[in-house]
Amino acid sequence: MSPGMQAALECAFDRAEDEGAVVLLRGRPGMFSGGYDMAMFSRASGDEMLRTIRHGGELVTRLLAFPRPVVVACTGHAVAQGAFLMLAADVRIGARGPFQIGLNEVAIGLPVPWYGIELARMRLSPPASTWP
Repeated sequence: MSPGMQAALECAFDRAEDEGAVVLLRGRPGMFSGGYDMAMFSRASGDEMLRTIRHGGELVTRLLAFPRPVVVACTGHAVAQGAFLMLAADVRIGARGPFQIGLNEVAIGLPVPWYGIELARMRLSPPASTWP
């Protein structure tokens, strides 16, 4: 999820809000979202990374507060920010397959953002959302 993709999602949400439309988010077959664009992060300044992560939190907040239903068709793997987007939706529908859905921030050296912790507490059952 690059800054460009985040901007495109914001435009799509603006349009859906203006039209009073339901939102359907889906990925390509086998991959809903792998999260942030780690290749972009490897070239980005600290400020750019922080802006991208903050914008990701704003996007998740927008999904949670959206005035019309937001549906996620999880077409495959959903990792990190992709899983947060999925958790923020009103309805989640998953494709059958050997897909992984998870919050791997700590494993890849990123702190878990506050909105991710709160989403997990809100949407997951207690054993699945226990934080060390």
